[in-house]
Amino acid sequence: MTMDAAAGTFLIAIVQVLLVLGCAPLLQGILRKVKARLQYRRGPSIWQPYRDLRKWWGKTPVESDTASVVTAVAPVVVLAAMVSAVLLLPIVSVRPPLDHVGDLLVVVGLLALARFAMALAALDAGSAFGGMGASREVAIASLVEPGILLALVVAVAGAGTTDLAGIAAHGTSAGWSMFTPALLLGALAFGIVAVAETGHEPVDNPDTHLELTMIHEGMLIEASGRRLAMLTYASQLKLVVVVGLFAAVFLPFGSASSTAPSAVVAGVAFALMKLLAAACGLALLDTGMAKVRIMALPGLLGVSSLLALTALAAHLWLPA
Repeated sequence: MTMDAAAGTFLIAIVQVLLVLGCAPLLQGILRKVKARLQYRRGPSIWQPYRDLRKWWGKTPVESDTASVVTAVAPVVVLAAMVSAVLLLPIVSVRPPLDHVGDLLVVVGLLALARFAMALAALDAGSAFGGMGASREVAIASLVEPGILLALVVAVAGAGTTDLAGIAAHGTSAGWSMFTPALLLGALAFGIVAVAETGHEPVDNPDTHLELTMIHEGMLIEASGRRLAMLTYASQLKLVVVVGLFAAVFLPFGSASSTAPSAVVAGVAFALMKLLAAACGLALLDTGMAKVRIMALPGLLGVSSLLALTALAAHLWLPA
């Protein structure tokens, strides 16, 4: 790699990192605004998540009497896992900022690590609601993670690699021919589990604070101050990570394949459009669907695994 190419790659990496880290709260603000408009409400400002993070960061955390070092360390682990996942995803370019460091299995592992740390922190506080939210989150995760992996295996089988850069480059070069029946079924399966992974309807209600229905919010109920800010920001980054993973695997079009300024600008524009489309889609789900009973979730999430297995069978046996 020449000096100019290395400088261009580094610049693209910086652009992606700044874009994702800076726009993650804005994405949540847009989602809330769209949801409010669909419900004929004015809704909060799209900049409100930034104000909330600033307010919480300036406050001193309040701990439970039963809290240990886990309560202090968990928010750092969760945030570090999400930032690391951002660095492994090809969002603006077909090459992630940390190329050849990790593949899609590492990204899924980082999501699992963040979930595990949050569940430990919720249990460590000794709160009944925190423990209930953690137990529900872990139970749902046991159904979500197989669906995610099976859906991603479909793209891996098509590209012949688990490297996200290789998968994105394969999809970009294939063009419309990449949309085989197997890949479409895999994308549908990933979409179902992505809703559960990000905590939206019909799996979870991100706006509720009712004790008997909280899942993700239940794990945050004992967090405060800077720890609440870190966990909330990590949750905002998680939405970008899940959408970015979906886009890199199933919809890589528009990603910059070179270091030319025009390609980088186009990559940024396409990345923003994909994130905006995802926010609007989740807002429509939250507005148009009701939360299902928790006992019905295994059936709903089991459909994603069944779709992914069908997609894999279609890839293996249907003609290309």
